[in-house]
Amino acid sequence: MKNELRKQYILKRKSIANKEEKNKIIFQKVINNLEVINCSTILIYVSFNDEVDTLNLIKYFLSFKKVAVPKIVNNMMEFYYINSLNDLKEGTYNILEPTTNKKVTNFDNTICITPGICFNKSGYRIGYGKGYYDKFFSKHQVYSIGLCYHECLINDSFANFYDKKVNKVISDII
Repeated sequence: MKNELRKQYILKRKSIANKEEKNKIIFQKVINNLEVINCSTILIYVSFNDEVDTLNLIKYFLSFKKVAVPKIVNNMMEFYYINSLNDLKEGTYNILEPTTNKKVTNFDNTICITPGICFNKSGYRIGYGKGYYDKFFSKHQVYSIGLCYHECLINDSFANFYDKKVNKVISDII
């Protein structure tokens, strides 16, 4: 079921119109979110393909918060602090990854901005199927916010034992 939903929503996400406007709405919702305002560290994915844009969020937060982005190391996702977008280079799966070696080890007062191909209304997500975020959330208790376009919010229940839900989903509608 997940594989069918994954394929269906990758195609749906590709066809969404007005992404630039939707990204601006999501940007405003994220920067005005109380948990985000009050945290000191932001763990945030670097958007690629048709994902909700995070590059503008990263640039925004770099001026006044600690920002860390994911890197795949020994088949596990770890987060490394960056000081600018210049600290990124293409890595695993052709996604921009940090070139720094300043690994996040303290997750106090931290928020994780989480990608997903689609999310259901309970906060469960379908990613690319490798389980990196589920494994990360099973080890680290951080407040998590999923970003997606409202066209990729679904009613289906697809969670399994290993799935970890995000605390909040932010889209261009809700």
